[in-house]
Amino acid sequence: MANSYDQMCQLLVPGYDFMQNTLIDILIFEDIKEIVLLDLGAGSGILIEKVLKEFPDSVCYYLDYSNNFMTLTQKKLLKYKDRITYIQSDFCGDWESEIQGTPNVITSSSSIHHLLNNDKKRLYNRCYRILDENGWLFNIDEMKTINEDAYLKSLYYWIYHTEKLKDTFPKDLFDPYMGWWKNSTTGKKRNVENIDLPKQEGDDNHESFLVQLNWLKEIGFKDTDLFCKLFLWCMIGGKK
Repeated sequence: MANSYDQMCQLLVPGYDFMQNTLIDILIFEDIKEIVLLDLGAGSGILIEKVLKEFPDSVCYYLDYSNNFMTLTQKKLLKYKDRITYIQSDFCGDWESEIQGTPNVITSSSSIHHLLNNDKKRLYNRCYRILDENGWLFNIDEMKTINEDAYLKSLYYWIYHTEKLKDTFPKDLFDPYMGWWKNSTTGKKRNVENIDLPKQEGDDNHESFLVQLNWLKEIGFKDTDLFCKLFLWCMIGGKK
């Protein structure tokens, strides 16, 4: 999954590039000088690479628990090695102690929804504390919508979106696709058929974007907003 992630996520996750590119546009609009980015659950480094390309003076902290993803990213982004600090940790670890500067942008993509709600709120609090004054937090993730029936529809849409691509994939990507498709099938059973069963840490613990925006506001973030939404996928954020 790590080796094929760059190609697969952009095909199988609705609006993947659109939301990340919108985040970049917001940073340009905000005219943040000398970006110091912390990317939580950075995976294969797609968002970090976009930031490094768009902002030549930026430096980035890469945080992820997966050694496979980190090794892959270090090879892929070798030319940026002097501008990236790699931190291997889960979200509940002592990752702050490995950050030497003060981030003025914190991002996350498709990661925070695996935490239980109390841990989500703790992570948002930790982000607020470590952020530079007027720094921004953005979370692109799977989130519930306003109504439960619409949330269920968004889950079905993702399954539909994944399955409709089955006959169109190029041969060199078909095996990785089948791995993702099997994972999607497992997700269907867990998230749709067993939607009322209790969730554990690591599951798809979806919470609504409204609830999470309220958490950010209670913590102290301002200018909080739902910047993008496409079915299950949302980008929320706020400014310290």
